[in-house]
Amino acid sequence: MIKIGDFANLFNVSIKTVRYYEKMGLIVPKYVDIYTGYRYFDEENIKIMQEILALKKLGFTLEEIHNFDKVIIKDKIKDLKKELNNIENKIANLEKFSLKGKEVLKLSEFVNDEKAVGKWSLLGVSENINLAKEEKYMEDDYNIKDLYLLPNGKEYWIIHWTKGIIYINEVSCPYEIVDNKMYITIKDPINKEESKVATYYNVDREEYDIESIKYKDDTNIEFEEDKEVVGIWNSIDFVNNLNSFNPEKLQSSKENLSLDKIIFEQSGEVHIRYKENNYMRDSKYTKGYISNLILPDTLCKYDIQTFNNKKYLIVEWKSGDYVFGKVINGYYVLEKQE
Repeated sequence: MIKIGDFANLFNVSIKTVRYYEKMGLIVPKYVDIYTGYRYFDEENIKIMQEILALKKLGFTLEEIHNFDKVIIKDKIKDLKKELNNIENKIANLEKFSLKGKEVLKLSEFVNDEKAVGKWSLLGVSENINLAKEEKYMEDDYNIKDLYLLPNGKEYWIIHWTKGIIYINEVSCPYEIVDNKMYITIKDPINKEESKVATYYNVDREEYDIESIKYKDDTNIEFEEDKEVVGIWNSIDFVNNLNSFNPEKLQSSKENLSLDKIIFEQSGEVHIRYKENNYMRDSKYTKGYISNLILPDTLCKYDIQTFNNKKYLIVEWKSGDYVFGKVINGYYVLEKQE
């Protein structure tokens, strides 16, 4: 797999163009690290990009290209489904292990740095440390905007630390503090190479706990009926962005969708069923939003779209990535049950 810069250079296009094609749903990276924003592309992506550029030369619009060759796209979906199954199986196996030993290990290795404790906010991302210190920042998808370094290196979300090192999703990233700024060398999560630097400024040196740093939406919403949404909706897909959904090109296999269905009542009540143990969760909705879909104190936006005379509900999926990093890492797609 290759990174987005190398991928863009292969076709003599800008990184911005590649990102735009991704937003259009024309090309799906082989792998996206949702925390650092790194994107990776493989041989199948290269093949698809060649076809996109060839069709553009023939006069096709991007919208026409999006729905052009169904055979190639279906083959790509099969590959992605296999990789998704492998990843979800690994996650399921890891979740079975106790974290106690891991926490004891972190505590024994921890070295304090009083200057690091507290809240830090992102100024920008640079290609290297020299450019970072010159405050020359670039456009980047790095998603850790606010960084909290808790006392004793305590872990929250995907972050824990010790003096000189911040662990981001278990990848060790060295840092240095100069005056009121912190420079973190962000490593490529696949090959662990140092390839960009995130610059933060110190907001305060408070000793935060986990509960105090959670993002909380205002779920005290006034009810407004949405007649169009009332009824039963069944999950059929999970997508990374709103523009990538196509009912003929599903990106996730149904058996891997944890959300089973959502039932909306005229009264504003919502009943949410998950596949695991047929777990039910009751909540509320108002027009355009569902409160506490997966976690407390979250408000998930929904939208209804129509394809080929069928209605589909597209819902934000606010998991722990949102609560701690304000990252929405995907959208559930549900089809209305007639």
